Amino acid sequence: MKYSKQFNEKKEMVQSKYVCAGFDGFIDYVVKPVKTRTDENTCTYFPTIDKFGEKVTSLAGISGNIELVFERTDFGGCGPHYINGLANMGVNCTCVGALGYPEVNPVFDMHKNCKTVTVSEPGYSYLFEFEDGKIIMSNIKEISQLRWDDLIERVSVEELVKYFEDADIITLVNWSYLVHFHEIYEKFYEIVMPKLKKKDRKIYIDIADCAKRSPEEIKAALKMFGRYSEYAPTYLGLNKSEAMVMHSVLCEGEYEGSLPIARAIKEYSGIGTVIIHPIDSSAAVFDGGEVEVQGVLCEKPKKTTGGGDNFNSGFCAGLLAGLDVKSCLVSGMTTSYLYVKNGKCNSFDDICKAMEMYDDRV
Repeated sequence: MKYSKQFNEKKEMVQSKYVCAGFDGFIDYVVKPVKTRTDENTCTYFPTIDKFGEKVTSLAGISGNIELVFERTDFGGCGPHYINGLANMGVNCTCVGALGYPEVNPVFDMHKNCKTVTVSEPGYSYLFEFEDGKIIMSNIKEISQLRWDDLIERVSVEELVKYFEDADIITLVNWSYLVHFHEIYEKFYEIVMPKLKKKDRKIYIDIADCAKRSPEEIKAALKMFGRYSEYAPTYLGLNKSEAMVMHSVLCEGEYEGSLPIARAIKEYSGIGTVIIHPIDSSAAVFDGGEVEVQGVLCEKPKKTTGGGDNFNSGFCAGLLAGLDVKSCLVSGMTTSYLYVKNGKCNSFDDICKAMEMYDDRV
């Protein structure tokens, strides 16, 4: 199949759509830990997480120092990264999130196609980037205090309805990280969703790294998001780390790959489509079928933070184009690949061109 041609033919359709996401937001301080230093201008970095981990472990009982080189300050959070990816493709978007309060912090300098609505101070994260992934250490004091009553005091129910009413995709993110987001998403389901009149929409969910949440909380979240299917076809996207946590909660035995855990999550939750996207492949289980696609791995990523969120952007661009699930996986993997390769969000045309690497391949 010519995935690039199929995607390109839907450009006008995709760019006529509207997406709204809520409710997180972070300011990221990106750093690299130094392995060796020759002089004030020359150093080497720990290339991978395991090499950095070996260094940290070697300091047990003796202490030590690891130099950090500051790389940049970025806006962060699942919602802002995801929305910015779609906005760069030409999709009109609104990001309702913790972007600074009462004014949007200037670091959230998102694409012009994205409207920003702020409800809270953001979280703050130190991001340690490596060739094979990232480690995020966060201060969530301000954003973790956001509750439903605070949200609707700052953005009324009527305003929330206005922002989400016309969305072709409603996206809910970062349930795992923020302690009151379960309450917020329950109230959103109970109060906002019934007021939305548009019927032809989809709901995309990314709960983020759930390792610190209890099995009981995770199960409750899956059941809650499954109930969203009453209002629209619902999609849940997970990276491998998140999928492995789900496996420990829902399954017995060893983790056996993407499709078995996707089946288990779908069966337990009632969510219509469950997507698992490791860095080198992606898979989905949906009503009526399942599919797994081998991806193209970026050997020298320029920027890993936001790679999974840009997978979500690409997958949802496929949904906006009306493509089948397999094609949406290809769109997601291409968007993520190009993002980590170039270190930035990319245009619709650039993504379409890069998608040629999948033509007749899968």
